[in-house]
Amino acid sequence: MLKTLLNWFNNPATQDTTSSPNRAAAALMMEVVMADDLLSPAELSALPTLLQNLTTLNIQECNELIEIAKHEHASAASIHQFTSHINEHFSLEQKLELLTSLWRIAIADDNIDKYEEHIIRRIADLLHLRHSEFIQCKQAALKLSN
Repeated sequence: MLKTLLNWFNNPATQDTTSSPNRAAAALMMEVVMADDLLSPAELSALPTLLQNLTTLNIQECNELIEIAKHEHASAASIHQFTSHINEHFSLEQKLELLTSLWRIAIADDNIDKYEEHIIRRIADLLHLRHSEFIQCKQAALKLSN
């Protein structure tokens, strides 16, 4: 998905087992932001806080990952490598928190685009989450946005 993030995963010298899943989560979050090919100011402003709440990264690290993700989005590959990394390291509860965060990003601009919903659905499927969990996360995000 993002060349720089992939290099972090594949380079043992820079790989940190604590932050690698966080970086995978950041890449997936950026995918939702970019799903409709619009850089919504509302989504971009929500992203650092949601990423920080989900991960162990500080706000500066979150902003750096967001900048990397913005510049590298054009060279996107499959999201499978990120979801498989999350599957290895995240508990069910963490996966549900991630999915709720993805929905919160999509909702940030008061419009859930069909492409945003589609990418979140694909991510949920790759994270082996049930449809009921997909819907519960969406409802939780909608409730939090009110």
